[in-house]
Amino acid sequence: MAAVLFTLPLPVAIVDLETTGGHFENDRITEIAILRFHEGCISRHQWLINPQQPISEFITQLTGISNEMVQDKPVFTDIAAELLPLLRGHLLVAHNSRFDYTFLRHAFAHCQINFAAPTLDTVPFSRKLYPQYFKHNLDSIIERFAIKIDAAKRHRAMCDVIALAEFLQYSLKEKTISVWMTHWQTLIKPGFLPSWLQSELLQQLYSLPDCAGLILWQPNPQEKGKIRLVERAFTDMCTLLQHKKTVKEWLLTRSVDFIPSISTLHAVWLQGYYLLHHGYSCTDAKDAPAKWYTVTFVPNFHGQLQARIVHLREGILSQPPFGLFVHPRAAKRALAEWARQYDLCPAVLDITPQSLGHNEPCPKQAAGLCDGSCRQDAATRKHNKLVLEYAPLLPVCDWGKWHHLQLTEIDAVTGNNVIIEAQAGCIRLDEQHWYFHPLLPKLLKQRLKKPTNINFIC
Repeated sequence: MAAVLFTLPLPVAIVDLETTGGHFENDRITEIAILRFHEGCISRHQWLINPQQPISEFITQLTGISNEMVQDKPVFTDIAAELLPLLRGHLLVAHNSRFDYTFLRHAFAHCQINFAAPTLDTVPFSRKLYPQYFKHNLDSIIERFAIKIDAAKRHRAMCDVIALAEFLQYSLKEKTISVWMTHWQTLIKPGFLPSWLQSELLQQLYSLPDCAGLILWQPNPQEKGKIRLVERAFTDMCTLLQHKKTVKEWLLTRSVDFIPSISTLHAVWLQGYYLLHHGYSCTDAKDAPAKWYTVTFVPNFHGQLQARIVHLREGILSQPPFGLFVHPRAAKRALAEWARQYDLCPAVLDITPQSLGHNEPCPKQAAGLCDGSCRQDAATRKHNKLVLEYAPLLPVCDWGKWHHLQLTEIDAVTGNNVIIEAQAGCIRLDEQHWYFHPLLPKLLKQRLKKPTNINFIC
């Protein structure tokens, strides 16, 4: 198996963790074991770790690790520097890899260390190789292959690592190398970075975390820097660089900078900040989101402000927009209701039905609700004042009555936080500038579903 794994572009680390429980944010690691395949050699590494929180009786009975066993052991911070080179730039292999990978990412984050890596989950790998079996948990695999382990040490990290390695070895013997490797390669998430990248850049990209933020790079000295918003930096970059169309742009790139964010919403704010203050150009990380529309007011030849529905484009704004809509028809309906609610003249606003003749009275005048004086020049100043006063109250999609919010974004792992001000689907950059990005309406709507740490201003 070591010879087969040696053909991969990265060394392999078969990993298992024991923890105080299954909660990614609240529980901590108590034991780590690694079987490392590097340059044709195999090495074992294991640590008992003081989780700095009590181990329950249930976990002690399950894993055999007690509070007494770990009280004098190092905390994760003490071993992080030794552990990181054994995992970063490796393919992490684990049974239910999401569990081990997420705990490792969070543990390194507590130490202010970025960590991410490609992973392979041996649960779906077992399903691919042995579809005739229903169960694919580690106990079932141990029984199925008659793997000899000390029953008293089951659920200790190194014991489970060795059991998993034995399964991989047995399955490699039973299946051809081509079948075994085909399934292995297809299950690696998110995949390997391409070998054509500059070696220095490869190291930088494998050092990225899997959190939201900004990728900053300069394809060549003649171009200004580019900026890319990422929701999971390492995963998104691996996926991006597997496309052939990226080769030309990234072939000469030697380095990247990564600006971490607390959340994707914070990453959008950072992108606006860098576009405003540092002159970067922006590239979309995803397919172009849906178009959004807003209302602007422009004076006619009499100086009366009239409503116009326009496409709201990504970019820096001097003020938040008036309303936010997914379609022009929704904007038209909202404008009519808004004018009715605040007693504004639809004729002056130029939102009367198109079938209405130019000199015909507007519906309000025809119904006897208006004498038509609002069309006269003397009423222009009052009309314009009311339009600008009530324009910020145009609806924002289907979010209800709230237009202006102050959101506190909190990193659940580190506790770091940032306050972001949002209005009409835009976010404030400073006293004079706002920023709109097509992802913002979706992000803000998702955030409103969990209204904790939100100050509803109006």
